[in-house]
Amino acid sequence: MQEQQFNIPNEWIRPKADICYALWRLELEYIEATTLFKNLILSGAAITGAVVAVKGLSTWNRQLKGQHEYELSRRILVSLFKFRDVIFAVRRPPIWQHEMESPPDEEKRSEEYIRHYGLSKAYQARWKKVLSEKTVLYTDLLEAEAIWGSELRNPFKKIFDLERELYSCVLRYLELLHPDTTKELKEELQKIHHDKRNILYDNLSEEPDEYVKEFIAAVEEVELYLKPKLKQK
Repeated sequence: MQEQQFNIPNEWIRPKADICYALWRLELEYIEATTLFKNLILSGAAITGAVVAVKGLSTWNRQLKGQHEYELSRRILVSLFKFRDVIFAVRRPPIWQHEMESPPDEEKRSEEYIRHYGLSKAYQARWKKVLSEKTVLYTDLLEAEAIWGSELRNPFKKIFDLERELYSCVLRYLELLHPDTTKELKEELQKIHHDKRNILYDNLSEEPDEYVKEFIAAVEEVELYLKPKLKQK
């Protein structure tokens, strides 16, 4: 007897194959979706990290800038106070004997010359301190102008104008005392001295004189600008 062969109809096989294919595609799409989702999460984390880093750098830059401005403001104020003090010291009477040097050829000189020489040396020593403090102050002012512009220029112009006024007053006084100054020049200097205010000496009274008031007012303008920066540390 011939053995019958049992053949599975194609229409029975195709649905099963289609189901397997569909399941394979579904698994593949799931894997692709999972990979995409993971990549999105990683990208988001990277972006978040970059944003945090940028914000942190910005905060650090602000802190660094604030620290630098604090230090610069503090240095300018300290230098200014020292400059103020040495300017006031130039005007402080009297000129003490230990400040007045004697000329090397004292025995050959007149009393007028010896006195002029001693006073010149005393004022020279006092003014040397002014120049020393001004040099330190001027260095910091250059840096301040580079950072803040010309905002400090006006109050410091008043301060340096007062310094020059005092310097001119001291020079006129010493030239008038010099024994070799001609009579004509002395007369011219006396006219100038008469037209200018006499600020050579501080009156040392409880009520400050006009020169001191003007100097302190100019210093306070600088303080008004810089002291808020000392609170931004």
